[in-house]
Amino acid sequence: MALLVGQAKVSRNASATLAFQKYRQETSQKDDEVDSRSNYVKIDIERVDSRFRAKLHLEVAKSFAVFGPARESRPEAINDGAEMGKAFVSDGAAGTRRVAAALSARKWSLKEIENADESLLEGFVISNRGSTSDAKKRLIPRGEGWVRHDDVTLVNPQSQVLFLQEGARAGSYMKQDPGTKKLTDVSEPHVPQEFKASIRGATASWIRKGAKMDRAVLLNDITKIARLALKFPLSFVDLPACAYAIFQGLRSAESAQWCAENFHKKLLPFLAEQIHTYETIQLKRLLERTLEALDAEILKSAHAFSGCSAILVLVLGERVVLAGVGHVRAVLLPEKGAPREILANASGTNCKVESHSS
Repeated sequence: MALLVGQAKVSRNASATLAFQKYRQETSQKDDEVDSRSNYVKIDIERVDSRFRAKLHLEVAKSFAVFGPARESRPEAINDGAEMGKAFVSDGAAGTRRVAAALSARKWSLKEIENADESLLEGFVISNRGSTSDAKKRLIPRGEGWVRHDDVTLVNPQSQVLFLQEGARAGSYMKQDPGTKKLTDVSEPHVPQEFKASIRGATASWIRKGAKMDRAVLLNDITKIARLALKFPLSFVDLPACAYAIFQGLRSAESAQWCAENFHKKLLPFLAEQIHTYETIQLKRLLERTLEALDAEILKSAHAFSGCSAILVLVLGERVVLAGVGHVRAVLLPEKGAPREILANASGTNCKVESHSS
C-alpha cells in the first residue's frame, strides 16, 4: 500500500478524499509523469501482540513514521490509517502527529467499522503545483464554512475572505480593502492548535433576601455553540475554546437576563470575522466590542434603566482574556502560590472597559 505525495496541499475532508480517489484513477496510467521529487509513503496495519495499529512511514533521506493507537480490531486501525493519510497530505508531518494523538480518544462506530475500506490506504498521486493537470483542478481552501461566490471563487461569509480556485492566482486568499474597495492578498487562514488543558466552569449565588439579580453564562465549547445555535462554523480557533460571563443587575434583573441570553449572539459573530491568527490585543478589543454591542442594544430596549455590571472571559488555546464593566473583580487562583487579582473595576456603570490576558 503506497501513497505518493508532492508539494500541493488540500483540505482534509470528505470532498478532498473523493477528489484524490478520482485523480488517482486518472493518473494510474501515467506513472511516468509523476514528479521525481514526490515522497514515497506507505500506510500499513501492524499487529502488536493481539491488537492492531496503523503505521504511516515516509521513505525519504530521513526516515519518518507515525503510529496510530492500538486497536482491538483491524478495521478500526484501517480507519485510523485513512485519517492519518489524509492528514499527511493536508498538513504534513505535524498534522499527522496531531491527528494520531487525537485518534487515541476516538471511538469508531459500528457502522464506521463495518464500512472500513483497506483500499483507501493504497494511496493517491498529487502532482506539484504548476503542472498542467493541476491547473485544471479546483483547489479547496483550508477549513470549513466556505460558500460559492462565483464560478472560480469561494467566500467565507463571516470574514468576507475570498479564495481563488482556478486561474493564475489559484490558491490565493484575498479580501476587499474597506478604503480603496480593491482586493488585496491576505495570508492563509490560521491552523488551529489543540492544547492540553482541563477547564471546568461553574457558578454560585448567595442571596440574603429579595430576587436573584445575577445571571451567569457558561459556554464550554463555543465551536459547538456557533454551529448549532448560529449555524456557522468556528474552524479557525485554537482549542479549548470557551467563553464565560456574569451579569449583575443593578435596579432589577432585566438587563442581566437580556445580556445573558444575547451574549453568544454578539461574541461569536465578532470572533468569526477573522480567520487568521488573533493577537492578544485583538482578543481584548473583541471582548470590548461585545460589551459595547450589548450596551447599545440595552439602551434601545424597554429595560434601558435597569442596568448591570458585567465580566466576560474568553479562553482560546493557552490564552485567557478578560474584560469587565461596572463593579466587577476577577481573581486568579493558581495551583501554587497566593491568589492574584487580575481585573478590578470599582467605578460606576459608565466606566471604561478594562481587559487582561494571561
